[in-house]
Amino acid sequence: MPAREFAQLAPYLEVVPLTARTVLVDSGGPLKFGYFPHAGVICLMAELSKGVAETATVGPEGFIGFEVLLGGSTASQRVLVQVEGTASRLPIEKLHAAVEESTKLRTLLLGYVRYFMIQVLQSVACNGLHVVRERCARWLLMAHDRAGTDSFALTQEFLADLLGIQRPSVTHVARSLQAAGLIRYSWGRLTITDRKGLEAAACECYGMVRKALDETLEPPARARRRARRRVADAPVA
Repeated sequence: MPAREFAQLAPYLEVVPLTARTVLVDSGGPLKFGYFPHAGVICLMAELSKGVAETATVGPEGFIGFEVLLGGSTASQRVLVQVEGTASRLPIEKLHAAVEESTKLRTLLLGYVRYFMIQVLQSVACNGLHVVRERCARWLLMAHDRAGTDSFALTQEFLADLLGIQRPSVTHVARSLQAAGLIRYSWGRLTITDRKGLEAAACECYGMVRKALDETLEPPARARRRARRRVADAPVA
């Protein structure tokens, strides 16, 4: 965040705990705060007649409350903390005013919204084309990226909700990943024991979404240089 904009917002920022299974805002509820996680995993959950399913994951790379940049004032989906951590909380009206005033800040935050849309769209394709074991490995890698720790609380029931499947399927996949030495799972706590192996077990979607994130977080000067190189290397029509 640009130093000037951060200095203006700093007096209104409050560091708050992110407690696992806490609902920060329900679908359709008024947006009162924006959340900028320092560590932890926040999930956006779609509520349907047959249950709930995760649509996106947010961690220290992003923020909650992006709807305000798009002209909204209510949450598009339920916002639920999955892995505990901390976040800076900002009154939504202060975030909205800052975005309206600063082009730099608006561009920065919209860059994350672009990545968020890529993540959601890739998840749609992943859920339709890839098997449960690959999808589970992908989600665990995304959680590992954001949690800041190898071990975190995760129940099989909640993992089933995240993947939109039945619990017996989660039990089978968890046992398979544990037998392969990729994870250790006991009493509602999961530990990543072989990160490289888990990456190999995941579908291609993890790498594609991770690449999009790295490009989003890339320093602007380097991104401009890379864009200029692409233009210079492009064939002449």
